[in-house]
Amino acid sequence: MTEVHMRTTVVLKDDLVKKAKKLSGASTLSALLNSCLADWIAQHSRRDLKARLLDEYRSGRQESRRISREFAHTDNEGWPSW
Repeated sequence: MTEVHMRTTVVLKDDLVKKAKKLSGASTLSALLNSCLADWIAQHSRRDLKARLLDEYRSGRQESRRISREFAHTDNEGWPSW
């Protein structure tokens, strides 16, 4: 698979670039920006996954409560407690 690259012009604050390069250890601005984009995408992907998992958990919890209510009468039928 061939990688496709896009050239673009951006205006960045010098102090932010210097700090980011120092923290990341990136030797080039392209490497730094690619790393930042990859981190941003990963962060948002985790956020989306967390939101979907939370939605599924909530719907599962509601279903579990509904089933518990349905069988509440069975729980009180005098079964032995072992």
